[in-house]
Amino acid sequence: MDFRSLRFKLTLWYVFILGILLISFSSFLYFTLSRSLHRDVDNKLRSLAEMIASESSAPLLGFGFDQTFEAAMNLKPVGKFIQVLDESGRIGRKSENLKSIQLPISLQALRNASKGMITYETNRSIGNAPLRIITYPVTEQNQVTKIIQVASSLEVVEDALNTLLILLLITVPSVLLIASLGGQFLAHKALKPVDRITQAARMITSQNLNQRIQTLKVKDEISRLIDTFNDMISRLDQSFRQIKQFTTDASHELKTPLTILKGEVEVALRRKREPHEYEQILESNLEEINRMSKIVEDLLLLSKADIGEIRLNKEDIPLNRFIYGITEQMKILAQPKNIQIEVANHHSERDADIHILGDPLRIRELFINLIENGIKYTEEGGNILITLSREVIEQTNANHLGETRTNGFAKIIVKDTGIGIAKEDQEKIFRRFFRVDKARSREQGGSGLGLSICKWIVEAHQGEISVESEPGKGSSFIVKLPLYSHQTKPLANY
Repeated sequence: MDFRSLRFKLTLWYVFILGILLISFSSFLYFTLSRSLHRDVDNKLRSLAEMIASESSAPLLGFGFDQTFEAAMNLKPVGKFIQVLDESGRIGRKSENLKSIQLPISLQALRNASKGMITYETNRSIGNAPLRIITYPVTEQNQVTKIIQVASSLEVVEDALNTLLILLLITVPSVLLIASLGGQFLAHKALKPVDRITQAARMITSQNLNQRIQTLKVKDEISRLIDTFNDMISRLDQSFRQIKQFTTDASHELKTPLTILKGEVEVALRRKREPHEYEQILESNLEEINRMSKIVEDLLLLSKADIGEIRLNKEDIPLNRFIYGITEQMKILAQPKNIQIEVANHHSERDADIHILGDPLRIRELFINLIENGIKYTEEGGNILITLSREVIEQTNANHLGETRTNGFAKIIVKDTGIGIAKEDQEKIFRRFFRVDKARSREQGGSGLGLSICKWIVEAHQGEISVESEPGKGSSFIVKLPLYSHQTKPLANY
């Protein structure tokens, strides 16, 4: 048996708790029975002493005590030892079964008797069995006239208690032994599914993450454990697939510019060329190097974001002025395609001053990526419209005399008149390296990481991003970021 196993520990705890309960119950039973038997003996002794004291007509101080007592009370106290003392403690009459022996009386019993108090004592000086003795004073006119002592053997009581003790000493260990065997069986039966889970988990590796542990019919703790394991394996399977796909896509994205670089250099080295031809080749190489640098830079950013190494420096951002400044700069990139970039007029005064708490550098990168994405996929002469509004939930805090706290989102929509996105691709565009038209995206300098970065930035600011699009009519990217005011609690930096 493995003493470190859970099966052994469960059995040990089961037997330990059961042992505590049995020992407690046995002790309670033993001491309750002992007290009950001794109390019964004391009650009988006192009743007999009171009967002797009340029979004033019986000549208790003459000879033939047993016969006189039996004749006067019609009672023969079998197994009882009786003696009567005068007020000074001298023995008068006593029962015949005492013969030449006298019942002992302690100094404390005499003192109590002189005060009219009854005393119970247990004495082992006479014979092998202990005696239970009552010293009962008889008073007349507030004076102690005689002292009655009645004794009874406790042999029967002790025999009964010893018999019970032997039974308990045999029964309790036997029950614990049987309980330990039963506990082993129950623990083995209860933990058998755990062994099956362990064996199944050992067989699952990175090569067969599609396997699952068989679920149980009974929905108990083990069943929930199996479901949790299966969910974890599913997440691992998905993560491995994503990593594999990400590695394949990254390799492909980096392989293409490297192949172009290698091909152009090989062509340039085949023969001597004019200086302007070398300039053209170097310019092309620089373009590919810039593209590779952008891919590596974006990959590094997303990798750091995945492991939580990027910390956001959040501050109060007046979103209206912030986006207006970005659009003015992006208009320069839109000029070659004659694309108009506009910020919609505010529908209400409350939309004219929208604040968020965020990292200005990352929020700027978010909207530059979205606007740049619109420029890439919008035909010449198109337009991009940016609208800002707020979705507000007003809450009144009763503890601050009706102070109002503003909760809700700043809603920013970047709408273009570009080529649009098919419905089946709209859920995929935020994946890394996913592009609707890879060939066209390459011509326009896209790497397929821009929208993935946008999604991370929005989620890092506790917001959400979505897209609505229709092929041939354009796309609308909807960003929601938590509103911020001096009355709302600032978000923690990440």
